[in-house]
Amino acid sequence: MEKEVLVTSNLDGYLTPSKNTVRKRSNSKASSGRGNIKTSNDISPASMIFRNLLILEDDLRRQAREQKILKWKFTIFLTFLFAIATYSIYALYFDNERFESSRKGLPRSVLKMGIIFIVVTFVLFHLSGEYRRTIVIPRKFFNITNKGIRQFNVKVVKVENSINDYIIDIIRYLCRLIARIALYTLRSVFYCKETNFMTRFFKNVKIRSQPRVGAVDVKLVLNPRAFSSEIREGWEIYRDEFWAREGARRRKTSSEGKTEKKK
Repeated sequence: MEKEVLVTSNLDGYLTPSKNTVRKRSNSKASSGRGNIKTSNDISPASMIFRNLLILEDDLRRQAREQKILKWKFTIFLTFLFAIATYSIYALYFDNERFESSRKGLPRSVLKMGIIFIVVTFVLFHLSGEYRRTIVIPRKFFNITNKGIRQFNVKVVKVENSINDYIIDIIRYLCRLIARIALYTLRSVFYCKETNFMTRFFKNVKIRSQPRVGAVDVKLVLNPRAFSSEIREGWEIYRDEFWAREGARRRKTSSEGKTEKKK
């Protein structure tokens, strides 16, 4: 026989001894109570593998988005410089008569200096390796990544969304934007309380119109030669269920955060 101290949990989640009298309990009951606690040994190997795959997939998704943003940012920048250089060359050498009749002196020299500056920028951008880092590598992200993870018998692929998915994403974004503007107007201009019907309505719209989460742009695919169809199907189901719960959790967290902020 061994003694057991009754414990209670406080608001912080810690266990504290109870003030009640110490009572006795048999070893068999104690062992059965400890057996209800789930340890890492109780988790199936498939679940642990799927959990690691989720972590890897989420990290690759984050990298893919960063590379995509980097590529578009520098592509727009280079396109802007190229447009300025094209206009300057056209105005100086192909539309010279109209340019001379409207502008003289300083603007012409400024355009020439601008062309020289842009050409030097393009040359340095290429020689320094920034073109490869910001344009070439992001375009080859999937090929480079798949070469690195080929030994794990997995492959990262780009999810092809349909037109309906793009329309839904646009509608979600517009609803979220309208809800933010409406909430700002109701709170700052009309001084509406959080219990107001319109305020609660637009708060609900903002929560419901959150962007999609999960394998909406990038996903991890198992190699059919190394994994059976049951494992591949289990991985797809595990991922879909996880992101469904994660989306519900984020909406609930956002709703509870708004409630606590109101208090």
